[in-house]
Parts: sequence; structure tokens; C-alpha cells
Amino acid sequence: MAITRHFLDWEKPALTAAADYLIRRYAHGDQLDMSKVILVFPGRRASRRMLELLVQRGGGKWPALIPPRMVTFTRFPEMLYPQKQKLADDLTQLLVWRKALYAIPSWEIKEALPNRPPEDSVPAWMALCESLRKQHNELAGEGLEFDEVYEKLMQSGDTEEANRWKALRRIQSEYLVQMDELKLWDRQAARLVAVDMNECRTDSDIVLIGTVDMNRIIRKMLDQVSDRVTALIHAPESEADSFDEHGCVKADVWENRPLNIEPAKTRFTGTPIEQAHAAMKELSSSNGLYRADDITIGVADDTMVPTLLQAMADAGIAGHWPVGMHIAETRPFRLLQALALHIASARDDMPADFATLNDLVRHPDVNQWITTYLAATLSDEEAYDRMGMWLSELDQYIADHLQVTPGEMLGKAPRRLIVAELCRAVEMLSRCLVADAYTAESAGSAVGRLRSQKTQPVNRARQRTLDEMGDVLASSLTQQLEQRRPLSEWAEGAVRVLATIYGERELHSESAADRGIVECVTKLQDLNEQLQRIPIAVLPLCTASQSLQLLLKQIAVEIIPPEPNDDAVELLGWLELTLDDSPVLILTGFNEGKVPESMNSDAFMPNSLRTRLDLTDNRRRYARDAYALTSILKSRRKVVLITGRTDVQGNPLAPSRLWFAADSASIPDRVHRFYDPGYVADDGVVEVAGAAESDVLPRLSGFAVPCPIDVPAAPVEIPVTAFREYIQCPYRYFLRRELRLRNVEDDVRELNAPVFGSLMHDVLKSFGESAVREALNVEAIETFLFQELHREALGKFGRSRSATVSVQLKMLESRLSAFARWQVDSLRDGWRIAYTERDLTCEDFADIHNRPVKLIGRVDRIDRKESTGEWRVLDYKTSEAADPPNRTHRKKDEWVDLQLPLYRLLVRSIPIKGDVHLGYIQLPGDLSKVGYEPATWTDSELLQAEQIARTVAADIIDLKIDRVTAINDDRYSELARICQDPVIDRNIPWLASWPGRGGSPS
Repeated sequence: MAITRHFLDWEKPALTAAADYLIRRYAHGDQLDMSKVILVFPGRRASRRMLELLVQRGGGKWPALIPPRMVTFTRFPEMLYPQKQKLADDLTQLLVWRKALYAIPSWEIKEALPNRPPEDSVPAWMALCESLRKQHNELAGEGLEFDEVYEKLMQSGDTEEANRWKALRRIQSEYLVQMDELKLWDRQAARLVAVDMNECRTDSDIVLIGTVDMNRIIRKMLDQVSDRVTALIHAPESEADSFDEHGCVKADVWENRPLNIEPAKTRFTGTPIEQAHAAMKELSSSNGLYRADDITIGVADDTMVPTLLQAMADAGIAGHWPVGMHIAETRPFRLLQALALHIASARDDMPADFATLNDLVRHPDVNQWITTYLAATLSDEEAYDRMGMWLSELDQYIADHLQVTPGEMLGKAPRRLIVAELCRAVEMLSRCLVADAYTAESAGSAVGRLRSQKTQPVNRARQRTLDEMGDVLASSLTQQLEQRRPLSEWAEGAVRVLATIYGERELHSESAADRGIVECVTKLQDLNEQLQRIPIAVLPLCTASQSLQLLLKQIAVEIIPPEPNDDAVELLGWLELTLDDSPVLILTGFNEGKVPESMNSDAFMPNSLRTRLDLTDNRRRYARDAYALTSILKSRRKVVLITGRTDVQGNPLAPSRLWFAADSASIPDRVHRFYDPGYVADDGVVEVAGAAESDVLPRLSGFAVPCPIDVPAAPVEIPVTAFREYIQCPYRYFLRRELRLRNVEDDVRELNAPVFGSLMHDVLKSFGESAVREALNVEAIETFLFQELHREALGKFGRSRSATVSVQLKMLESRLSAFARWQVDSLRDGWRIAYTERDLTCEDFADIHNRPVKLIGRVDRIDRKESTGEWRVLDYKTSEAADPPNRTHRKKDEWVDLQLPLYRLLVRSIPIKGDVHLGYIQLPGDLSKVGYEPATWTDSELLQAEQIARTVAADIIDLKIDRVTAINDDRYSELARICQDPVIDRNIPWLASWPGRGGSPS
């Protein structure tokens, strides 16, 4: 007996017509009993909507309505045959494919996989096994095995491709053998057996709704119960020849059928944003004629969803995308992702690095947990008081010490204690992954020897011994995380990690973020339980980071539906639209490749091979989509098709072939409509909200440069280095010097220029204070400088340094070596170091208004030549440019820096008699330039500089801010965003009326 085909006229939406059919068929007297009915749909949304329609249309007359069972097409076949063995779930299938893949010698399958990925490359083998499973499922659904593909290819003479499938058949055979050994059934193989053994049975009526394309195995299964099957076809009976005996579209009919889409139904736009604006215009044109649930926005291209939702929000329209968000977007997922990256950063028995730790602790939930942890563990009072700033302390620690991995904690308390304790917190979190380490803290801590407590100083030799012992302890946790354990063990650990972070947290269902947390944790718990049921022989042995990658991959694409909103306009994907019953449809993304869908780049089964094997190919996809569009156009009151000309990257798009499925005479006009950039739609150009303002109006930034606030009292002393900052930009001077704003980099990997120079200064300070400064032996000076450099580096950076820092230290050695040679020559010339790093104050300085203010500064070095009584006031310079003093202090004969001239005033506090020279000791990378470079200013120029200093001092005291200078200089980039340096037309509304210190802008 053939399957019953019943045609539903497409003047009415498919689901509405289907609901009416079901009520007519199953209503008997006062009963509407569909308990023995199975409705089969392509997707879940249609089943939910069908239940609503049945209640709406039949619930009033038949209040005792008994609804049917409703299933999706993918799981329906398992209702037709007895399962003699347990069916393997998707994850088990994937893992068995993996086991089969690596059970075969690589040479046996080299024709298919010339470069089989290594077992420890989790993403690579997962992607490969997913692909193998996909091919197996699709071919088995058509009643084919890999060897049949091989035979067909051999018959066609395609030997190379045939050999590839022969190797794939070897993997498939091993997969099925592995399944048998586990006493599990592959779902597709079970269906094949059920068909071959004629085992399909049912005592229910089966009603197919919207199933216009199905594979051969399902067709055969339905044929065995055909007397109970009805296929509802959304088309008038006059279209009977357009569908086969199973209610599926006939590809040869629909691929040549003219659709003659009316031009009035089309809108041609440019970018995705313009498509969204066109959709909003169509919504606004309804003028209240339709409710929100009467309108659907179709999305043929999913990448347009964010653009559409944003455009709707801008227009004050609520939009509802049923996908909501993916598990991969939730906070627990990203936490485990960051933890996996952190653990994976461990190398050569060294702990995981600071860079990934820094990323991990910035996760908001980890951040909150660490704050609580520190509050309970910090015992040092000063460290406890600064606990609220622990993230800033970590950033500063990393910037100061540039350690690759936690180890010997450097620097001073309380920062050292805070960072040590938060590193222990992260270790505690990692330890949750390992069962034995979690229950008894058997895994040593990389920072365990540095608990926050007051300790006596330890001499360096003793410290090295402790470090070595610590390294042994630290490696134990790292080694446990690197051990290859069954995936199920790591899954339990991942659940423990989330329980540690979220176990005590109160979550609220109305919060989208909290719903994401609950859903992600639930999915992971379900996955963990699933893994516990999978035979141990199948589970891969993974490290902690590999296992987290695999676990996250399994749940990443799961979706969290948004909360229902009756006032929202629904957004639906293309394949959902044929069973949507809204009277108005606005379809976006009506372009080739999306409608109809095309697939040409399958690695194993390209479209040409699909056609040879009579699988779903582009021809069948075209037929399916041609029918779907016809059904939509026939059953809706209003349909608008919006086509874009470019994608989000600006790449050109092609119009849908369905647009050209028309009378040949209309094709030229259709081509013109799409490719003419001036053409948008029949009713003119779409007006975009927020069009550009008149070019006459100033286009100021919407963000204003902040007005100075919390202005302190006038300074009583001014550092000589502050004058340059004020001359350059008064506003920056205020931010840096008076508000003390600083930017702490959290991704520092090398010595930046200030740290590089500071380290050089520290070494030279020690040299200038030592007896070696009088040595005339280059080697002796060199030895001292190198030892001092290594001592300073060990104190600042520890022993776990990056290769970059090590290279930079070698560069410093080269410069110090050149300095040693110059120093000996300078000493032989009679110049001896008199003072080093001397803090000086000029007490008798006054501004231009004769208001007293002190000048302060630290002079790097002062030399004296006893034979002549001359003095040199010197500044060490480590910049690569090695610019002379005149170039750094003057631009176009204007003073831009007053540091060296003001040194003349500072040194008056020292009993210096005789001529005073100013200059630099240059220490650039070009070693030929290392040495003394004098300033060549005249006395009148220096007096002019002092006079300018008095004027600037007055402006500083009054806090005169008359400009905010945009500076293209990396040295001042930390304030660039506040000052809006990149903005062409900055908005500084307070600048013209700034009253100075003590006033307020009008």
C-alpha cells in the first residue's frame, strides 16, 4: 500500500492548514484524541507552534483535547524498530571513530589521510572524526557504505579518488568492529538492519508535515509502515505531479520551473546595514496594520542577525532570535577556556605562565572568587589593606619584573605577598581538575613557599636553595596536569572547577547572564554523566588542557533560547519559514549561496560526486528552496525579499538564481535592477535614519575631553623634569603630575624604554658609589658593571625570564662594556666622579610674579676635573637616537625642555666653584656614539631658559590650561585616549572658559 498524500492548498499557511486537517480527521463527537498520532516535523519550532494552533483552534470545542506526539525528522526513525542493542550517542560515536582512526597503521590509510594528525592534537582529530562521522551518516542514510562509493568510482575510472575511498572504507570497517566489541549499535547501521530485516512497525498514525526531502533509508522505513503514513503536502492537488510518492519535491520539476517573482516584492540594497535599514522601513510601513506576531523577519544569512537586532533596537522594536546565545558565549565556558589556555602554557616542567594567568583572573567570576579568597588568606595587614587593588598590583608586578612564570616572588611587600597569594589561588583552581590533588593538596605549589606572612630576610645563597626545592614541588602539580588520564576523570574535574567558582553563588533566573551560567553548568554536568557511562576502552587519554578543549567543543554549539517576548518580532532562519504562519514576511539575505543554498567545497564528497551517488546535491537543494519560496509567496499576505550587493567585508554578492527563474524576456530587466547601484526598489531609495549632517556644521566628537576636577593646591616645589611636560601639553601635565594618572600595561613582554633606562641607571649608580669608579682597568670596571647588572636583574626579574629579556640584558652588557672603555679614557683625561644620583633643591627660585617655589631634581652624575677646577653636570641617556642636548631641549630655536639649564640652579646647593658644563653621557645601541656629549648653549641662552622657567612656573602655579596637544609619541601614549589624540575634531567645551587653579569653568 502506498503512502497517503494529502494536499493542503497553499492559500493558507502550512501549519494552519495542517492543524485544520488534523482536527477534521481526529475529532469524533466531543473527543479530539490524537494520542495515537505521531506528527513529524523538520524542526522543533514547528512542533511547538502546532500545539499552540491545535489548542487555539480546537481547545474551545474539545477541552479534553489529547495532543499527538510530535518529533523531529532526525529522531523519528527510532520509533519504528526495536533496538536490540544500545544505541551509541553522538559523543560515543565520535570517540569510537577516533579509536578506529588510531588503531590502523598510518600507511594503510595514507591514500585518504597522508598526514594523520597526532593524537595529542585534540582540535585536529576531532574535526577529522566529525567529518568521517558526517560522511558515514549521510551515506548510510542513503543505504550506502564506503566500499560502494569505492566501487562506483572504480567503475567510472576515477582510480585516485577510488583509492581514497578504499582507505576510508578501512577506517569505517574498524569503526564498525569497535562498535561490535562494545556491544553498541551505530544509529545508521541499526536503521539499515531494521530495513533489511523488515522490522519497522507502528500502531500509530504517522503524519509528515513539511518533510519535502528525505533520504532513501527513511523512505524504505516508511514504506514498511505505509498504511499508517500520511504526507501532508503544502500545495494544491493540481501540483500532484511535482511531488513523489513520499511527498518530497521532484528535483527535475522544480529546477526548471519559472517562479516569476514580482519585482514589486524585491528590494535591492548594498551592505548588511543597508539591508537592515530596508527591513526597518518595511516594518514602519505597516502603520499598525499588523501585530508583532503577525510579522516575521526571515534571515537567510545568519551573520546578519546582530545587525538586524541592533537596527531593531535603534528603531525601538523588540526582536526575538530563537537561537538566543550559544553555550560558547557563557561565562563558565569562557572561564574553562581561559583555564585551558593557562594550563597549556606550562612548558618543560615550568608552571603555567603569567600572561595566561593575567587573562584568567580578569574573568569577572574568577576575579570575584579571588577577591573572596584573598580576604580569607592574607594575613599581612598592609597587604590586606591593599587587597581591593589586587589586579592593579598584579599588573604592576608583571610590568616591573617581567617574569614568564610564577616562581620566586620578587620586589617588596605588600605587592609581593598579594601576587604570591593570588597565584596560589589560581593553582587551587587548577588543582580542582585533579581528583587526588583536590582532596589532599599533594601537588606542590609554585608559590607555596611564599605564603603571605611576615618573614625574616633570607640570604641569596639560601634563597637559591629554596628556589630549587620549590621548583621540584612546583613541577608536581604541572606534571599531574600533564598526565594523560581518561577524559571522564577530567570532566569530573571541570565540574569541580565550576562548583568552586559558582557553588556558593546566588543566581537569578531573570538575569540572562545567570541563565547562561546555569545552562552551561548543566550541560557540562550532563556531559560528565554521559562520559561516565561510556566504556572506558573508548575514552581517550588526555592532558588537562586537551580534555578541556574536547569537553568545550562538545557543548559549544548548544543554544540557550532567549526569554519569550509576545511583543517581539520573530527572526527565523530560511529553513523555518515554510512552516511559519505569520501573514507578513520580510526576508533578508536573498542572495545566491544562501537561497538557494549551495555547497561545493566538501573535502570528501564534492557536489560532482554527490550527483553521481544520487545524494543531496545542489540540484536537490535548489528544488527544495524553489518549492519553499513558492509556498511562502502563495500563502502570505505580504512578502518582501531584500537582496544585498555586498557582504560585511565589502565583497560583492550575487543575486539569487531564484530571482532569475522567470520568463526569458524579463531577465535583462532583472539583471539591470540588481547591478544598477542607483536602483533600490520600485518605490525609491531607502532613507536611512541618522543621515549625515550638513557639511557646514562642525562634526565634533560626541565624547568630550574631561574637564579637570579635584584640582589640588598649588605646588610648593616643581621637579625640573615637569617643565618639559607642561610646555608640551598643560593638560597632560595636570593628569600626570597633579592627578598622578598612570597606565599600567598588563601584557608587557620586554623591557620598555623607561625600564631599560632605569636598570642602566641603577647599575651606574652602584658604580658611581663604588671604589671601582677610580679604576683605570677596563676589565675591572666591566666585571663590576656586569656583576651589578646581573644582581639587579635577578632582584627585578628573577630567574624565569623570557628570551627577549635575556637578549635585552645582553644588549645592556654591550653598552656597559663600551661605557667602561669611555670611563677609563675620561678618568685618564682628569675627570673624576664627584657625585652620583644626587637629590638637589634650589631654595631661592621664584616665578615671574616673584612667588617663591622650590626646584627639585636628581642629577645622575657630577664630575670634577681637579687640574682646572671645572665641573660637568651630566645626565645618562639610553635612547637609541642619541640626540644631542640642543636637539632635545630646543625646537626651531624655541625651548621645549629646561632640564639641563635648570641643573645649573640645582647645583648651587653644592659648594661648587669654577666653570660648570652641562651635557649627556650617551649610551645608545650604536656603541661608537657612547660617551660625553656637551651642551653648547651660551650664557645668554641659559639666562633666557631660566626666564622661561619662571614664566612656566607661574602657569603651573596658576594651572593655566590653554591647549590639549595631540601628541604622536609612544612615550606619552598612556594618556592618548583621555586626550583623544586620534580624533580630528576633538570636543573640549571647557577649554575656552577654564579659570585656572581655584576657579571653576563657566
